[in-house]
Amino acid sequence: MPLVVLAHGSPGLAGDGVPGPALYVGAVVAALLGVVALRARGAAPLGGPAVAPLSLDGAEAGPWPGDALPSPARVAGQAVGLAALGLTLAIAWLGSDLLGLNPVPLALRLVWWTVPLLALLLGDWWRVVDPYDALAGLVDRVRGRARPGPQGLDVDDEAGDWWVPALLLASFAWMATCWIEGLRPRNLALWLTLVTVVLLVGTVVGGRRWVRRCSPLAVLCGTIAAASPVAWSGGRVGLRSPLRGLAARAGGRRSLAALSVVLGATFWESVSGTQWWSDLSGGSGDQALIWSTLGLAWCTLLVAGAWVLVGRATEQVAARAGGPEPEEPLGPDMAAVLGPLAAVGVFAHQLSTWLIDVQDLVVLGLDPFSQGWGLVDTSTWRADEALLSPGVTSWVALALVAGALGLGLVASWDRVASRCGAAVLQAGWVLGAWTAGVGALALWLLLGA
Repeated sequence: MPLVVLAHGSPGLAGDGVPGPALYVGAVVAALLGVVALRARGAAPLGGPAVAPLSLDGAEAGPWPGDALPSPARVAGQAVGLAALGLTLAIAWLGSDLLGLNPVPLALRLVWWTVPLLALLLGDWWRVVDPYDALAGLVDRVRGRARPGPQGLDVDDEAGDWWVPALLLASFAWMATCWIEGLRPRNLALWLTLVTVVLLVGTVVGGRRWVRRCSPLAVLCGTIAAASPVAWSGGRVGLRSPLRGLAARAGGRRSLAALSVVLGATFWESVSGTQWWSDLSGGSGDQALIWSTLGLAWCTLLVAGAWVLVGRATEQVAARAGGPEPEEPLGPDMAAVLGPLAAVGVFAHQLSTWLIDVQDLVVLGLDPFSQGWGLVDTSTWRADEALLSPGVTSWVALALVAGALGLGLVASWDRVASRCGAAVLQAGWVLGAWTAGVGALALWLLLGA
């Protein structure tokens, strides 16, 4: 069974007869027209009157959604998360160590690609089932600790651990995209065990509140869920405007770092498949691992640095237009608007691979320990690689990225308008330039850089 199918660019867009230059021009024109439309509407935030508080590092995402659920629902969510973590560890350690016979590599890759998108579509559901929060709750009860109080309190001492969730996310990105042996079941088992140990030690030292600040997918999905049309609030699930959710979402270094890792890893996967990177890095073995590690770090820092520069440039243009000076840097303050792009970018980039992996996971899941339980002979199974044509796959990916960029443009406009007032009419051009540049970059990668 082929396990890894890379999707670094597709001829689908150009193959459908659409010339590349027309697509690039279309991306730039669409971004600029978006700014023109926003300027015509004025400086009033489209997300409504709600204005996010200044960054509350470690408490940006607000109350933990599971806390307000009825006890049966809360316990059920925690049980699902713990069962999934325990089963994954058991299969990773006890199942086959052969690629193509153990479902764990596929499952973890699909979690990486799919869970952020589901947070964008369904809201903050991951924090309801997060297994590490459930483990932390059990440890705190055993140690006699009280449940965490309301989020947003005692945050001054939390800034020092803002990098922890980003580092844990980056560790999986490194396993999946840099180390050629990283996706072997035993290596993933060791990685997942170490992550679990780190968070358990953090629970013992810092309690459940520390885990809620540092559990990697909880931080990532809590940030992305701000852009979801589904709101989990007060024990209820309802609908809302994504712009309203983003307008009310505080920023922070923690959120920016986590989103930068996901966007940087997606960018790195694309860059690593280009001919120019192959010519630059060359070699194999340890040399390739070093170059890949540097490439992942470079792409991640490039994303974070570019967004900070966008924020700084926006501040300067707004100041020249007579706007008030923001109380904190706009880059971290606007971090949540990158959430939609992070969620759809990683999924869109691997859409064709995702379709194959889902089929393979279903088959391997019928016999997770390779004991002959399955109804399908995994030695001869081949996934259908033609569920979607290259053209359809590329157009779907392009539509997802375009939608995320459009939402991000409007949401960032809202944030600057709430901080700088009418100066957004001038500063908004910086946001339009960012949107146009990222759109052109996405096209370059989709066209097979």
